[in-house]
Amino acid sequence: MTTNDKIKMLRQKIDKFDDQMLEILARRFSTAKVIGEIKTKAGIHVHDPNREKEIIDRLWGKLDGKLEREDIAAIFGPIYKISKKLQNEEK
Repeated sequence: MTTNDKIKMLRQKIDKFDDQMLEILARRFSTAKVIGEIKTKAGIHVHDPNREKEIIDRLWGKLDGKLEREDIAAIFGPIYKISKKLQNEEK
């Protein structure tokens, strides 16, 4: 197998991961939107920095040093931003 073939094969694998991540993110955002609807009805603010920290701490603990805590926060920062945007949309 040539170097280019190996790279092509690995890129196809990454493409499959990307597809799976996008599907999972879509489900996550859908769930976040429902949470936003519940929070709105209950008069609860969408932004919860304690929850964000809790998520990062939990994920960091699961990865056993495979990623730095700051890297996890960098990945999830945009996810939180989109989730909050969806939660704040007009109901």
